[in-house]
Amino acid sequence: MGLPVIVSKSVFDIRPFGKKSVTVGLLISKQISIIVLLECKLTKKIITLNLEQWCTLMSESNYTSITNNLHTRCRRVRITENFTYSINVKQSSITLHINDDYITLSHIDFCRLKQLQHCVDLYIAEKQKRLQSFQATFDAAYELIKNDVRGLPISCQRNEFTNQYIQNYDFNYYSHLQNDDTSFLYEILQFHFNAMSDMILQDLIV
Repeated sequence: MGLPVIVSKSVFDIRPFGKKSVTVGLLISKQISIIVLLECKLTKKIITLNLEQWCTLMSESNYTSITNNLHTRCRRVRITENFTYSINVKQSSITLHINDDYITLSHIDFCRLKQLQHCVDLYIAEKQKRLQSFQATFDAAYELIKNDVRGLPISCQRNEFTNQYIQNYDFNYYSHLQNDDTSFLYEILQFHFNAMSDMILQDLIV
């Protein structure tokens, strides 16, 4: 296939209730990365940090510096290459910028992110051991679904149809998998069907 797995594996909800939902997740790829997702009723913002950026952002010195700057006006501050933050003093919020992507977290959400750091780090270490298994699981599902889509009429080989097809895919084939692999596949098919559909349609064109 030649493409990495571009699917997030959910980890924690920072704020599971109220008007906003902030979720921390893992990007299962050749290298595991961290996803921070902020979702409101009308908008969704997401940034992806590699492990170096995550560790730097959550380091004691950097965290302290950011929280101290909440009381002073400051321009964008560089954390690592292509990764900066800015402060909104009036709203006590931190905006993290990675290239063209950005996400704004409240001071409370940022503090919760720090509190979750140890749990997230342990989760990463555990998932890294399973990355090869996740890759194999994804590859098997991808090839199976791609072959099915290839057999469909050309008129059905479009996002609207393949999205629905992927979401409704039969799990019986995966009965031999461990629970963690099954939940991983479920997350792919239910929450990342559009990304998978794009990959399949692109592969079929090539």
